[in-house]
Parts: sequence; structure tokens; C-alpha cells
Amino acid sequence: MKPSPPLQPQLVGEWIGKYHGHFEEVIRIDLNDGKWIATKITGDENVPAGEITWRVDPTTCIGEGQIAGQGFLKPSFVPGHLEILSSSRIIFHWEELGQVEYRRDD
Repeated sequence: MKPSPPLQPQLVGEWIGKYHGHFEEVIRIDLNDGKWIATKITGDENVPAGEITWRVDPTTCIGEGQIAGQGFLKPSFVPGHLEILSSSRIIFHWEELGQVEYRRDD
């Protein structure tokens, strides 16, 4: 699946996503240095709260997502992209590793 075209919606704010093998988690998306940065507010044993879960270029929706072993061991970023479904639903795709769909937390 290709990245979504750059619709430039207002994504800044809190979102809720269901991470595979975990419960729902809350992230905060901010626009920093020309990139959307998604930071976990609630985390899990792989990528804890306060860490970046993904970051993308808003003009291309291409970026990278963070992965790590349990206990936040060997964290690294892998290629990925953001798919914008609507102003209240987005999906981040970790290349060859799956995806997480988020809904706006109003």
C-alpha cells in the first residue's frame, strides 16, 4: 500500500491506537522541525511512555517507526508510512511489520 497523498490535516493532538499484542495506547502527535512526531503517552514493555513511536514527513507521509525488544532493548527505527483515512482516523504502517490504526481522542 502506498502512502496517503499529503492532505495536510490537523493531526496535532492525542490519539488512541491498538498495538498488536498490547492494550489500547495513547499517543500525542506534534509538529516539530517539519515532521509529525508521535510520542507515546501510555506505553508498553517494548516502547514505553515518553518514547517516539513514529515520525513522518507531512508532505510525503513517509517516515519511520520505532521498534524494540521487551524492556526497550535494542530500539531502532524501521521504514514506514502514514495513511490518512480522515481527520479522525489514521494508520501507521511499519514496513513488513504490521500497522496500528488510531482514532482521535476527543
